[in-house]
Amino acid sequence: MKPKSNNLPKGWLKVKLGEIMQISRDFGRKIKVSEYKAKGLIPIYDQGSDYISGYTDDLKAVHNGQLPAILFGDHTLRLRLINHKFAIGADGIQILEPLDSTIDRIFLYYLLKYAIKSLKSYGYERHLKYLRELEISYPEDINEQKRIADILSAFDDKIELNNKIIKTLEEMAQEVFKEWFNKNSNFKSQRSKLGELVQIISGYPFSSKSYNKHRKGFGVVTIKNVQDGGFITECDSFIEEEKIPKNMNQECLISDGDILLSLTGNVGRVCFVYGGKYLLNQRVAKLKPKNPNNIAFIYFLFRQPNIQNLLINMAKGSAQPNLSPVETGEIEITIPAREILDKLNKVINPVYEKLIKLKVENQTLAILRDLLLPKLMSGEIKV
Repeated sequence: MKPKSNNLPKGWLKVKLGEIMQISRDFGRKIKVSEYKAKGLIPIYDQGSDYISGYTDDLKAVHNGQLPAILFGDHTLRLRLINHKFAIGADGIQILEPLDSTIDRIFLYYLLKYAIKSLKSYGYERHLKYLRELEISYPEDINEQKRIADILSAFDDKIELNNKIIKTLEEMAQEVFKEWFNKNSNFKSQRSKLGELVQIISGYPFSSKSYNKHRKGFGVVTIKNVQDGGFITECDSFIEEEKIPKNMNQECLISDGDILLSLTGNVGRVCFVYGGKYLLNQRVAKLKPKNPNNIAFIYFLFRQPNIQNLLINMAKGSAQPNLSPVETGEIEITIPAREILDKLNKVINPVYEKLIKLKVENQTLAILRDLLLPKLMSGEIKV
């Protein structure tokens, strides 16, 4: 017997998620932590399924079920829609599937994205049992499900396309950088300290008493926001403008295009800021070129493996590595002469600006998608 509710849009049903969803067991052998660094072309997803923790060539561990597959991080409440061969790590990753052909799998993915928002109060315990018990509503007509999924997928498809362009542009700029740098290093070049090229500005030690509970104001950027080549826009803490300490260096007000360097833990990670205005916390540094025209040069310079290895090797600390901004500024490198550097900047600066623009566009698309999600999943907007 089909469940009914007078509050539902016409043609919609109300059920528990466990009645339309199952856990797929067709994912082969899970990869152990010791095997994460195995060489191969097939990615291993782990830690909430939102990033690749390694690669494998073990075909016995590869998912052979239907694609796209929905990965769910049981501990972290993260979802990922995967449309290629993959393996999964042994750390709380599940593959969720429609129970039968009456549920479109891409629609189920977005339905799950909508549903898991109500699970966050359970903390970092296993969430799957609670997910199964959640009451949700959905259109019985699978064509309506597909129309909803198509609308939301259009945003994610554009984001994915932009990500591919970003990857290509970054790789292209890195190759141009290395070619120009290496080709001209022995001709019209000079030795310079990093500190002569860039200011390395440490973040401010904000007090938690300045944070607000309603998540308003400036997001506080910490070490976890700085990934290798990627900036995480979501912040855990916020400070309103009137609460900003008066003795804070104004350079700790950061925004689109500013370059960040991690000083603790995974030292040497570099990314650029996008998506709004933030405050820079301690253990993260801002790289401010002394010549503003060198912005892209500084970013790609610090992204070079030889520079990152230098930073990692010089990091000090008993519990975890710590990088000194002063010592970093003393590192000597060979750079092309000014006229050559100016020519390089004309090539890579537009690429850097395009990277920022695409990242901002992706953030805007994600916000619009997330605004539409509850309206489509509740039937408030008919399609």
